[in-house]
Amino acid sequence: MKPVTSDGRSARWDDHRRRRHRELLRTVRHVVAEHGADLSMEQISARSGTTKTVLYRYFGDRSGLQAAMGDWAMHTIRRSLAAAHAPEGDSRAALEAMIDAFTALAAGSPEVYRFCDSAVSGGAPARGFLTDVTDLLCVRMGLTREAEVQWAAGALGFVRSCTEQWLLDPRDRHDFTTRLTTWLWDSSRSFMEVHR
Repeated sequence: MKPVTSDGRSARWDDHRRRRHRELLRTVRHVVAEHGADLSMEQISARSGTTKTVLYRYFGDRSGLQAAMGDWAMHTIRRSLAAAHAPEGDSRAALEAMIDAFTALAAGSPEVYRFCDSAVSGGAPARGFLTDVTDLLCVRMGLTREAEVQWAAGALGFVRSCTEQWLLDPRDRHDFTTRLTTWLWDSSRSFMEVHR
């Protein structure tokens, strides 16, 4: 039996599907930003001018759409961190850059943030977003031991909860980011002394 090879049409269709996927995500982000995080797939479909069939073909269901939005959010956070240029080995600067990127995403589009976050708080299989952020925090701060990774997961939960509260009355994001960084940095220093 001959091995299956890709022809030009297949490559073009793959490229078309990737472009369409990005376009749909961009459209859904705009719809969610304008109309809120609690929209059903039917409402997203109606407001985006895209059939539910197309949304389901590309994302499976609402959880799949939220997971795709979480991937987009993670990419956005990674880009922000790359632009932050925290000095190598400066764990406090790495922590602050991570918190800043997370809060910038939330402040920039609170409803899109809530849409991504609701997949996590709703128990859907989109916990990958928080796991990715935790992993990235561990890499940036040089955390490798089991207890350190647990601290990072807890720190992210703390940032997430504080950000939700802050979004109710979002004032001075810089002050908020600095305050969170100080609280977590102080806790990490005492924690690291005990567990080293």
